[in-house]
Amino acid sequence: METAPRPASISPLDVVRILRSAGSSLLTQAGLHGQLARVEWAAEKNRLTGLLIAALIVGIGVLCTLLMAGALVLAFSWDTPYRIPAALGLVLFYAACAGFAWLRFKNLSARGREAFAGTREEIAADLALIRSRL
Repeated sequence: METAPRPASISPLDVVRILRSAGSSLLTQAGLHGQLARVEWAAEKNRLTGLLIAALIVGIGVLCTLLMAGALVLAFSWDTPYRIPAALGLVLFYAACAGFAWLRFKNLSARGREAFAGTREEIAADLALIRSRL
């Protein structure tokens, strides 16, 4: 019976030698990953802060505009037979605006997956390199 040749196993001393020779490189690379993560976090934090401020300003402006426009439409149609259809039209319009805002929110929140893409790619490449060397 032929037995398949056993792959060469790595002894603990080999691991210690590899880590000792690559230790400073690994620490340097880890430091670079940390710096990249800090830069990407600052960019993501700025994006989220700007998104929040813009959303608040737009939300307040749209809310005030819609309330005043709705009041104006109801005031003009109050003494007419179109009072109920005008009120229903306003409700449908407000619902459509809310639906649009929800879709926009989902779109912006889905872009959050792009955060730290560079860091994840660099770590994956480094892990692949380390695995290929061991």
